[in-house]
Formats: sequence, C-alpha cells, structure tokens
Amino acid sequence: MTQIIDYEDSHRDEWSTYVNSHKEGTICHRIEWREIISSTLGHVPYYLMAMEGDHVCGVVPFFLVSTWWRRRYLVSIPWLDYGGILADNAEVEKALLGRAIELGKQLSVEFVDMRSVHAALDETGKRLDKVTFVMDISAGEEEVWKGFHFKLRNHIRKSEKSGITAEFGRAELLDDFYTVFATNMRDLGTPVWGKNLFERVLTDLPEDSELVIVRREGRAIGGGLVLSHRNALYVPSSSSYRSERSKCPNHALFWAAIKRGIAKGRTQFDFGRSTVDGATYQFKKQWTPDPLQLNWQYVLINAREMHIQNPDNENFNLAIRLWQKLPLPVANLLGPRVIKNFP
Repeated sequence: MTQIIDYEDSHRDEWSTYVNSHKEGTICHRIEWREIISSTLGHVPYYLMAMEGDHVCGVVPFFLVSTWWRRRYLVSIPWLDYGGILADNAEVEKALLGRAIELGKQLSVEFVDMRSVHAALDETGKRLDKVTFVMDISAGEEEVWKGFHFKLRNHIRKSEKSGITAEFGRAELLDDFYTVFATNMRDLGTPVWGKNLFERVLTDLPEDSELVIVRREGRAIGGGLVLSHRNALYVPSSSSYRSERSKCPNHALFWAAIKRGIAKGRTQFDFGRSTVDGATYQFKKQWTPDPLQLNWQYVLINAREMHIQNPDNENFNLAIRLWQKLPLPVANLLGPRVIKNFP
C-alpha cells in the first residue's frame, strides 16, 4: 500500500537517488532547490514522498508562495520551468496528487500548480501557454553548425566579427553577470531576482552550474546561467544589453554554451521556457524550430480560475512603464521583494 510522507533531511539520499533514476526527473526536482529557494526567496518547502514499505515510489516538490495581497499558491516549483510529480505508476501519481490537494486545502491556497512537461493527470486543468526548445547536439559541433539556417549562422558570424568573446566561470563572474542581468530586467520593466539567488545556485550546485559572460572590448555585455543535469545543459536565465543587440551578443552567448555542452559530452541543449509567440520564443525558434509543449497542470482550490499575467492588460503595461523609469539601484533594491510574489 502506498503511503505519502513529508520529506525530512534523513531522506536526502533517497530523494536524490529516485530523481536521478527516474526517466522524467529534471534538474528542477533536485533536492538542492529546497534550500536554494527557501533561503533566497522565502517560500516554504513542502516536499512529499510516496513510499511502499522502505521503497520510494514517487516524489513531488512544492513551495508555498505567499503574496503581499494575501494570496497563497502551492507551486512545483517557483522560478524554474519544471516540476510536478515523479512516480512509478498512475496509482502513485494519483496518491501524490490527492495529498497535494489536501495540503492545498489545509494551507488555504488559491491553487496547486505543477510545472510538468508531460500531462498525465486527467484530474487537473492544464496551461498550454509555455513551451521550451530543446536542441539535439549529439552529432557534434560541425553537424550542429551545418544544421543551422544560413541567417542564424550569419548572426553568429556577425557577433564574431564584432569582436565578441565568451568566457565561462563561477563566482568570479557573478558581478559581471548580475550587472547585465539587472540592467536588462529594469529596461524591460521587470523586477529582478536577487543576486543572492544566483550566488546560492553556484554554491549549492558546484558541479552542475556555471556562468557564461560575453564581452566586447573587455566589457561584459551579456551573460547567462548554465545548469547541467544528466545529458543536458539548461539555461534558465540570460540577458544582454539592449544597446549591444545589433552586434548579436545573445547569438554569441548561446553558441558558446552549445559548444561547451558538446565539448562536455552532453547530447541536449535546453534553451529554457518561453511564452508562445513572445520575443524569446522567436529568438529560440531560430535555433531549433520545433517547440516542446509544457503542460503546466493545476487544481483550483479557492480560486475560480487560473490567473495568467497578461502584458496586454493596461494596468500591467502601466507598471512596466513605471518600473523602466526607476534608477537601477532602486530597481535592484525593490526588485527581489516584488518578484517573489510572482512565482
């Protein structure tokens, strides 16, 4: 009989073994995020495990997100693109979902949100506005290059002719990365995540995280966070200065990261999530034309509908325009306090 229990520190090795062995386990299911997200964003972790005797047969990581306006959400998992239930079979999956719904009711949340790749739960609603792009890089650098459309190759060549170079590192590159990242987020009108989040990722995932910086004339003009899991590289965050876009720094950044993955023997490159038909969607589609649909599953608890942020909303547009006018130090101070309300 399947028993659902709460994760405890003594279960750490069992959790990690299960995630690493499950075919649908992602880097976002890794146990390290429990401390990374709770310590930097303040969300309370609720990690659930399904047991049959002493055998782990399923897991799901959740965080309770509490907003300034007294709304509460149970999310698997905030900030990242993936999450949801990992289970041996449909029976275990339903048992974990049932416990998650019970937990959501106990915590008086608006909804339970699971950022799944594959939708296997008939009992949930599904958001289909998010996709990712995953490129097969197993053939090697030469074959991957040949597979690019000539326009993409020209953009990469243009970045090289502009004198853009790339370097990889860790904490020593964090200031350069965050300066570019925070500036670009302010210019987009989006509150920025705190620098301590990226610092904690680099600390807690020492073998599987690094930063890539692209420079022109020695100055950092773009950067990205690169995560590794199994056979894939994954870039959840990247930015470049808008003033440098004509020189194609983003093309230089992603091509450098792809070559890095190939050199390390990875076979997949994950560009991270995009909203369908959004700006990043069009950029990523240049590299690999077929998006992978993400099935973000949800169960409404105290909400009547699943609220999705709409940039076309006039109030949302007004907030963006106001944020763009903030001095960068002010935006960097306020940003982490604001953005944690939007998982």
